[in-house]
Amino acid sequence: MSMSMRIIGLCDCDNFFVSCERRCDPSLNSRPVVVLSGNDGCVISRSKEVKDMGIPMGAPYFKVRRQLEQAGAAVLSGRLSLYGEISAQVMERISRFTDLMEVYSIDEAFFNLSIASVADTEEYCRRLRADIMRCCGVPVSVGVSCTKTLAKLASKCAKKSAAGVFRLRPEHYLDPEWMGRVSASDIWGVGRRTAERLSIYHRILSAYDLASADDLLLKKNFSVQTLYTAWELRGCPVYLISDKISPPRSIQVSRSFGADVCSYEELLEALSCFVLRAAWQLRRAGRAASRMEIWIMTSRFKKDNFYARSAEREFHEPCSVDSDFLYAARDMLSSIYRHGFAYKKAGVLLSELSDTACGIQMRLFDENRENAAGVPYDKLYAAAGVTDAINSRAGRTLIAPADNFTPGGRRRWHSLHEHGSAFSPVVSEAAEIPKRRIHF
Repeated sequence: MSMSMRIIGLCDCDNFFVSCERRCDPSLNSRPVVVLSGNDGCVISRSKEVKDMGIPMGAPYFKVRRQLEQAGAAVLSGRLSLYGEISAQVMERISRFTDLMEVYSIDEAFFNLSIASVADTEEYCRRLRADIMRCCGVPVSVGVSCTKTLAKLASKCAKKSAAGVFRLRPEHYLDPEWMGRVSASDIWGVGRRTAERLSIYHRILSAYDLASADDLLLKKNFSVQTLYTAWELRGCPVYLISDKISPPRSIQVSRSFGADVCSYEELLEALSCFVLRAAWQLRRAGRAASRMEIWIMTSRFKKDNFYARSAEREFHEPCSVDSDFLYAARDMLSSIYRHGFAYKKAGVLLSELSDTACGIQMRLFDENRENAAGVPYDKLYAAAGVTDAINSRAGRTLIAPADNFTPGGRRRWHSLHEHGSAFSPVVSEAAEIPKRRIHF
């Protein structure tokens, strides 16, 4: 089969976070529902009822709170562990209907439909939707076309279709009138700034305009990705489905605090927690870092008393164990911390990553490498592996370095989570998920 005849599907979960909450609590099915981001700051998932109210994605919660109260909406704090577990279940069901799948995001996946045994593609996708709904309790929409960009556009049409499946055929993407109704800003891969430049300088307003644009003009004035997007809109595949997961180029963990942090000790505790999380992600990816950066900042809204600083540290050899990062974070924080400020956010970035599959590159004469406390690194690597395995099996942090941590309850720097449980349980298909919600 030629590349131009390939059939690509995009399975997109409808209002995914809200759908996960409705799976846990069916009483939410008939109500407006929103899910909030970390610190309960912004709306990150909306039910159809909330969309019909005109509340946009990413709206600050304090601005729409009264409107949601008047509508009797259920407002929920996000539970990422729950959503990740349900996402894995959905992706597993999709994989049963194809020989090649690419997980694009937590609620989207491209998959191959160029399968000889599939006679009716749309009926096949309707069976997929029914299977996911029956096994996972999550509604999905499926867009089908010959390129990823067109499949993404088809998925938007599928969400408006009663069948939940839409195949974007040549009679659609070659039709000037049909493609002329699609705004250039709604095309996958065209960002807001690119759409503005296309509109202002070249009068490219719609998908048809972009598909008809001159290749040399696009290549000269925009990135090559914009040119590739135009090709895909014409039905020429550029981005192929790949089941390979690219290794991360950097790892970042940052949080806004639930309340202002004014003491060095509490800020160090928060930063240490972020460092441990980043180090765990680093080891899980099979990587080691040669550079580390931390930053702290006060609220941007307090311009009369704003303070933000960062610090970097390079390691002689790539590191992946907690102790190296914690020692470095302590030294760097002491150099940038200033007394008298109310800090609102902190973060850590690990970069210049290298693969540890064949071991970590050592210096020529450093045969018995030890950390600052004199502990051999082979023992540190072994201990880190055991700790990660125990914590992963438990679904939460059971073992962590005692340094910089004090016993007690919830800290001021922890993110706000006022609309539900502070813990996100890992859920299996048969597990009973605790119900929690807030009713206005």
